Amino acid sequence: MANIQLIATDLDGTFLSDDKSFDKALFRVVLDKLKNKNIQLAIATGVHQERINVLLADFLDEGMAYVTNNGARVTNADGQLIYERTMALPILLRVQQLLIDFPVKPSRGLVYSTDDTAYIPSEYAHITLQTHRRYFKKVIIFDDVSEIKAPILKVTMNWQNFDETQFYDVARQALGDSVHITETGTGAIDIVAAGVNKAIGLKMLADNLGISMANIAAFGDGENDLEMLMAVGQPFIMPDASITGPFNPVSADNNHAGVLKTILDMI
Repeated sequence: MANIQLIATDLDGTFLSDDKSFDKALFRVVLDKLKNKNIQLAIATGVHQERINVLLADFLDEGMAYVTNNGARVTNADGQLIYERTMALPILLRVQQLLIDFPVKPSRGLVYSTDDTAYIPSEYAHITLQTHRRYFKKVIIFDDVSEIKAPILKVTMNWQNFDETQFYDVARQALGDSVHITETGTGAIDIVAAGVNKAIGLKMLADNLGISMANIAAFGDGENDLEMLMAVGQPFIMPDASITGPFNPVSADNNHAGVLKTILDMI
């Protein structure tokens, strides 16, 4: 195995089991081993920091780095913000209009998010409120995006029993290169600023640490992991991933601590 100095893992469908849990005892073992070998662990996810803080509440003082919101925000192990790309109001207005025009409304909600606040359009408040109270410090209802004064990192729309790739295609045509649109593989679409993805965020972190991308291992399972997996020296893919490529297999699926077991094998 090449000289791995940083390991990055996606959360949903990769590190976390389907019920959003993980083997805490095994994670503790892995963290200790990584520390002994001076290998940095990074969480590279589509979700925002506040959600990670809930999911990984027992491990927040373990010196992990975070690439969140599909690469739009990066903090190093010292908690320093080293990169952030937000979406300008003209772009948010175009996204809003696109969703107004699109015939199939996101039946599982629509959220414009900062790192700790969910901004929810009033027409979606009834379906989105409960699910987001747990994962955001604040939930703010609005009528028009022009009311939002905070820097928005990501817009997420979520459908139930609908092929979200139909929206993806329409959005790509309507918004073009002004944004980066990615499927999460869970019925949701994320829209972030142009040029933002997990590979870009991870590169910012690697540069901050003085680490080459060739000395990084990464784990993922979905469309929003593809750029990251293509960019690192040791890419690992989950057994039931929705993407394919020249990637190393993970030894077990996300419900059987595949990421943690593979890391132990690796180090």
